[in-house]
Amino acid sequence: MPSDDKSNRNLLLVEDDEDDAFLFAHTLEKSGLLCSLSHVTDGRLAVEFLQKAAESGDKRLPQTIFLDLKMPVFNGFEFLDWMKKQSFSPSVRVIVLSGSEHETDKQRAAQLGASAYLVKPVKVSDLQRFLHDICSAGNGVPA
Repeated sequence: MPSDDKSNRNLLLVEDDEDDAFLFAHTLEKSGLLCSLSHVTDGRLAVEFLQKAAESGDKRLPQTIFLDLKMPVFNGFEFLDWMKKQSFSPSVRVIVLSGSEHETDKQRAAQLGASAYLVKPVKVSDLQRFLHDICSAGNGVPA
C-alpha cells in the first residue's frame, strides 16, 4: 500500500495478515484523518523501508509504526531489537498489535521500546482513538 502526501504525519503498518491490514487501512480512511499510511508484510521489509527512508532523507519516515509480533521472516521482537539500535529510533513510536495476551510478550515488547500494546482483534473504537491521537498530535500516543 503506497504512502500518499496527505500530511506530514506518516504511519507504517507492519502486518502480514491481509484482513488485519485491510481493517487498519479502512479504519484510517473512514476516520477522515490526515495521515499517510505505508504497509509492509514482515519485519525484514520494514527494516528495508526504514533504512531507505532514513538514508535518503525521505519524508516517508514514519512517526509511528504499528507492529504485529507474530510474522514470518523477521518477527516483531526481532524488529524491535533492531529498532533500538537505530539513530532515528527515539523519534519513532512503535505500537504493538498482537494476538498474544501473554504478560511476558507485553513486558518484552515494552523492554524493547514499544510505546503501547494492543491485543488483536483490536476494537475499531480503540484503533480510532489511537489513530485520532496520533494523527491529530503528530506523535502522541494515548495513555
